[in-house]
Amino acid sequence: MGLFDRLFGRQPAVATDPLLGKALDRTVEVVEPKLAFARDWRARLTPGVAAAIEFSRAAAQRLQQVHDLSPSAWAADPLVRAAFATADSLGQVLSRMREVQKFFRAAGAGAEVYAVLGMSLEIRKVLGTALVDGEVRREVERSQVSFGDHRIRIVAASADELRHATGVRVFNELLLAATRQLAQVDENRKELNVARAMLQARLRMLEQKEGALAEDLGGDGDEAADPLADRAELQRRLDEMNAAMAQYGAGTEGLDRQLEIVRDTLLSARELVRIETRRLHLDSVNTVLDESQASGPAIEFEYLQAPKMNRAFSAVRIQRTDVPFSGLSIAAVERTL
Repeated sequence: MGLFDRLFGRQPAVATDPLLGKALDRTVEVVEPKLAFARDWRARLTPGVAAAIEFSRAAAQRLQQVHDLSPSAWAADPLVRAAFATADSLGQVLSRMREVQKFFRAAGAGAEVYAVLGMSLEIRKVLGTALVDGEVRREVERSQVSFGDHRIRIVAASADELRHATGVRVFNELLLAATRQLAQVDENRKELNVARAMLQARLRMLEQKEGALAEDLGGDGDEAADPLADRAELQRRLDEMNAAMAQYGAGTEGLDRQLEIVRDTLLSARELVRIETRRLHLDSVNTVLDESQASGPAIEFEYLQAPKMNRAFSAVRIQRTDVPFSGLSIAAVERTL
């Protein structure tokens, strides 16, 4: 499974765990290798990496309930029935899952695979009939749920291995968030540097009682402007910009600032990646029911919200015999070989 196996197991990681050091190395390697030159970078980055590990571990441990993803289980499992329109459509989706087929084709693969099923989730308002105060009323606004864009990217031979792999993926998502934040700060610094250079140039021209073409032709100039007031205003803005640039630092100070950004980003993991368990009572056409209307069990799934991504997901188990391959099941193809 890789170097993070134990970090994403059932027990929380502790600061003395030697694998934490490998996670620190991995963080710097992925986000910004130059951070390894910062003073005491390991000790300073540890709180953020430890928080990211704990968040990833907790997220992975949400995948305790495993649903059998098969046409035969479609009618019996409310979540599977809600996620797929028909049992046949489930089979069609499985036929497109390359990671599942790749797993079963590998040497030594067993008869089943565990996976994370990811789906888009749409909740829209519809008009329908409903029982209100003992009376059937028409054109009552209700919520209807639909799942789509089914994908499987994480597969494993067991439920525990699946949780380990999921924890690694969540941790990597946090590393990408830290990288994104560093890039955004760098972009802001570059824009600020350009604006500061322009102010400095205008101030030097003003000191020589000169202007640029746009100002001479009336683009930015003001006939009634006071040169001394203009100079004072430019100097004030330049001082503010210099102060803002100083926050980014330079040389080792710049590395220190970058290290702080990565640490703080990882410490805010719960704000960057939100995962919650959603529980819904649905009827046969996926209309949301309240508790008083529900007659069957509710469906439960995890819902992830991250930058540019909102997905429902759940742990599933898939049998080799249920995976179509070129119109046949993998098992049937293998029998012909």
